[in-house]
Amino acid sequence: MLERIVIAVALVGLGVLAYRLLLSTQRWQAAHASGRDRTSGRPALLVFTSPTCAPCKLQQMPIVDRLMVSLSDRIDLRLIDVTEQPDVAAQFGVWSLPTTIVLDDEGRVEAINQGVASEKKLREQFERLSIRQPANKRTNQRVITLREGGRG
Repeated sequence: MLERIVIAVALVGLGVLAYRLLLSTQRWQAAHASGRDRTSGRPALLVFTSPTCAPCKLQQMPIVDRLMVSLSDRIDLRLIDVTEQPDVAAQFGVWSLPTTIVLDDEGRVEAINQGVASEKKLREQFERLSIRQPANKRTNQRVITLREGGRG
């Protein structure tokens, strides 16, 4: 009986280790991909979605719409359809939908949210950026769809 418990604990430990390795790999991929696609000099919210993703349409996009009402003068919104742009999703290491990635004004990854991210969570992530961002970098909102070539 004790042997089975030890094996179960070891398997759970390996699972946790594998999950953390996967997350760190995704953060590394996103960090390296984010610098190639940034030209605006403003923080950005990357929203990875697809036409068949029900949580994307019914939960995440309404949250993003509400967030953009108040932050549209400070951040860019980039909608990435992973069925049309699988290369972009692969560059950022996206492996589940919806995924949102918060980039700072220099294109560095600030946060990666897998699954539906709440409005409060996204707002807090951007508020952390606004503390560091000078007021003179705030301009009008632009909605950009990334092309497979890497430029919006």
